Amino acid sequence: MSKAFSATPLFDAHSHFYQMDRDELFPHDTPSIRKYVEATNNVVPGAMEDYQHVKAFLWSKCRKSDATYNAFRSESERFLLWAWTVKERSITFLKKRDIEDYIDFVVKPPKSWIGLQIKRRFRLDNGIKVPTKDWRPFVVRISKAERKEYENNNLGKTLKLEKKNYSLQPKTIVEVFSNLSVLYNFLVEDDYAFGNPIQAVKKSSPYLVVDVTNEGVKRLSSLQWEYVLEAAKTRANSEPEWERNLFIVACLKSLYLRMSELSYRKNWTPTMGDFYSDSDGNWWFTAFGKGNKKRKVSVPVDFLDYLRRYRESRGLEGLPTIDESAPLLQPIRQKSPGLQARTISIAAQAAFDSASAKLKEDGFEKDAKILLATSTHWLRHTGASMDVEFRPLKDLSADLGHEQLTTTDKAYVHADDQERAASGKGRTV
Repeated sequence: MSKAFSATPLFDAHSHFYQMDRDELFPHDTPSIRKYVEATNNVVPGAMEDYQHVKAFLWSKCRKSDATYNAFRSESERFLLWAWTVKERSITFLKKRDIEDYIDFVVKPPKSWIGLQIKRRFRLDNGIKVPTKDWRPFVVRISKAERKEYENNNLGKTLKLEKKNYSLQPKTIVEVFSNLSVLYNFLVEDDYAFGNPIQAVKKSSPYLVVDVTNEGVKRLSSLQWEYVLEAAKTRANSEPEWERNLFIVACLKSLYLRMSELSYRKNWTPTMGDFYSDSDGNWWFTAFGKGNKKRKVSVPVDFLDYLRRYRESRGLEGLPTIDESAPLLQPIRQKSPGLQARTISIAAQAAFDSASAKLKEDGFEKDAKILLATSTHWLRHTGASMDVEFRPLKDLSADLGHEQLTTTDKAYVHADDQERAASGKGRTV
């Protein structure tokens, strides 16, 4: 039984996938998918039905969210490819032992299944989408901190990756089990699978580790945040284009926003008019968040200074007026309605890098390294973690967009590790 990778991707991007009719089995402009599934069905009876039911699963579960689609697509796709090419059987005939073998495979896939960088599944060739030659179901990933530190120590050279560097994080294993369990529940409800074997495998899996050593959300310390804000301010004072970077990090931290809530999407474009004041002079921001839900976020008075200076840098006067249609974040391309998430992430990362360099210069080596690993989502957690000390939990929860207080309580009301360590040092034996 060969483990060499000889398969093809099965499902295109979210936007392309939902251009098909719900009952349309294969996309008309990607004939390679039909050709591959039909050929596989000749060798693995039931492969065509597998594909049909997994497609129905993706259609049913993932219409609202690109991120949800990408997560379920990745796992469902490689599960199908593994079942067909390694086990050579339909997923309906897989038993508990087979699922255990799949988890072993995911933890340590053969090198032929591993790519060195993320590739699009398909490329356009004369109006027809064809599989990208170097696409693989698994990809070598390294932490942002490792990559940044290597570049800083090697005059900007890019770190060369090798397939032997592939590893799977414990939290990713949890996601594998979760995604497969949701898939099997759907297949059972659809009368295609006879049961869900995932939970039985999960209970005895040696790869699931209960980790309490790094509990709590990832956030910046007060010192680290002070350096990020000051670094962005300093650059903005001398480089006008940096006003956007400053505004982005101030928004994410002060308004507890997710990066997606600042970026434009096909069903939402943030505008200046999303900031508004009520009859009592309180300022609010309308965020369009997870689950396609709008919420209003209270705007601190201190933040208004950052809003004003960013508007002034764009030639806009004062604070926003009702229904102002100007893009919230000025697009780089003239015809674009706003900034995409990737551009926002790059702008925030530039602020983190500037702050990291300054921290290192000032002798805070450890803090400088932490900023190399920081992502935009840390800013949301930083704002909430700092404010939970003086804001009522129900108010903080509403601004964060949490449906239940317990979510906010669990994430942000916890002992700070530094305080915990300090209180523990004085114990006697």
